[in-house]
Amino acid sequence: MAERTALRGTISNRGRLLGLSLAVVGLILGMLAYDVQVEIDSIGATNDPVLQDRLDMLDDRRNAMIVSSIGFFFLGAFGLAILFQPNLPARVSSAQMISSARAARDLVSGLSLEGNSVYLPAKRGLTMEKMLVPASANGGRLPVAVTDDMRLSPGKDGSTPGMLMDPPGLSLLADIENERGMSVKGGGVEAVDAGLQMLKHGLDLMRDFHLKEREDKLVLRVEYDGLRDACRAVRRDMPDTCRQVQCIGCSCVLAAVARATDKAVRVEEVDNSKDRVVFTLSLQDW
Repeated sequence: MAERTALRGTISNRGRLLGLSLAVVGLILGMLAYDVQVEIDSIGATNDPVLQDRLDMLDDRRNAMIVSSIGFFFLGAFGLAILFQPNLPARVSSAQMISSARAARDLVSGLSLEGNSVYLPAKRGLTMEKMLVPASANGGRLPVAVTDDMRLSPGKDGSTPGMLMDPPGLSLLADIENERGMSVKGGGVEAVDAGLQMLKHGLDLMRDFHLKEREDKLVLRVEYDGLRDACRAVRRDMPDTCRQVQCIGCSCVLAAVARATDKAVRVEEVDNSKDRVVFTLSLQDW
């Protein structure tokens, strides 16, 4: 996967260079056509057969250069426009990341939810992973059984109210698995580290992410790349987002951990004071 994504980057850079080269060739041919026209003008009208042959040759050369110049220039300009187009969605994604974080903050605040998020694996009635945001700060107990369409889970005895929702990064995880043609399900933590490398090398979404088991905890370190400024804005203005309703990249990794381990992934602590956000997680049987 790393080799394939590196190849894509190499092809993209070479394509841009080729597009620029074609545009430059078009400009050079245009300048040469102008020089030929200057020579034609200097000869002017003449009855000399030799000069008339010279004019015919110069006319043919000028016309060929003009046609080639236009063709090379627009081919190069068109190629540059297409090749640079993938950079545009990153700006849109930044705005979407910030607006999604604001919507999540308002929803969590409106429901008076104080707990850290818990990512539930696809079982006990679920066909896809879900994220539970508990009302209490201590997290309470996990619901005994849930369904895909359940949004508010009071728990078995009503003592652990919270909100169930689709993880923001779930669709991104599905896209990555479809692209790779294989799932991280059941592969353990190692499968997440290896299977989501596209976040760094293919999508340029993250600069780095790494999972490390430490005693009975799991530590996740995440640092964004293309969405670095958006991440900074979210952490500055909405710091609780990192522990309650994570943004798309972090959510994608956390949902992948739940899928790979078949365990509930509880966010215990988050250090988001720096660009490299550090999550301390616990894995619980569920």
